[in-house]
Amino acid sequence: MDGTLVDTEKTIIKSWQKTLKDTLNIEPPAEELFYVLGIPGTKAVQKYSTNPQQSQELLKLWEHNDHQMFHYSKLFSGIETMLQQLIDKGIKLGVVTSRTNKEMQIVLDKFNLEKYFTTFITASKTKLHKPNPEPILKAIETLKIDPTDTLYIGDSIYDFQCARNAQVEFALASWGAKDNPEFSKVDYLLKQPTDLVKLV
Repeated sequence: MDGTLVDTEKTIIKSWQKTLKDTLNIEPPAEELFYVLGIPGTKAVQKYSTNPQQSQELLKLWEHNDHQMFHYSKLFSGIETMLQQLIDKGIKLGVVTSRTNKEMQIVLDKFNLEKYFTTFITASKTKLHKPNPEPILKAIETLKIDPTDTLYIGDSIYDFQCARNAQVEFALASWGAKDNPEFSKVDYLLKQPTDLVKLV
């Protein structure tokens, strides 16, 4: 979802920076915080806190700041057209995200995306998270599809590793991805959303 359908990078990084400044009085540059993109917040905060109570406080404030700064987020160009064309072709669509149910709903409501998808696998619905294959495998089970007919699209190294661990093909959404040498091994490279329609 983040970095693939919706450009939320500015929202996520700025809200995390504000959270760290307000609670720990530290101001890491954005480049040091890119690690949070694509993983659950519970895992992201562990870099700065190993105290369970403090971690919960960080998460709560980060969620608040993220909501307050969500106006920075926007759909990537061509996403809605791509989704509708996939639906018209009879493709089953699902979302696998590191957001919680509550965090995901904010995105769905703002951009009216819920109508395009059959299932949503959030961090709230699995015990294990990316890069563990459990989220993708749960989506496959829910959609009642064959893994060999499954294509997972993502923008982060965690997405790629998750797909590999689930033994499904992976397409890199390059419009939201950060450079990583591992991406030379992806099955498909998508330069723009319409490339996916041509692929399937």
